[in-house]
Amino acid sequence: MLHHNLDVMHIEKNVCEQIIHTIMDVKGKTKDDVNAKRDLADHCKRQKLHVDATRVARGERVTMPSAPFCP
Repeated sequence: MLHHNLDVMHIEKNVCEQIIHTIMDVKGKTKDDVNAKRDLADHCKRQKLHVDATRVARGERVTMPSAPFCP
């Protein structure tokens, strides 16, 4: 009996779509949101990519820095 059936075609499609949406910065489709940028502060040493956590905690509108590959 097969407990888990992973469809490689759909997994590949979803991964490729998310990469393209992140690179092209498609609004509403990218997974690069404030939570991801806050997690980045824990894992990455590039300060220019971090979001100001105090402004997020106060509920202020925060502009996220763009990735180096975005114009």
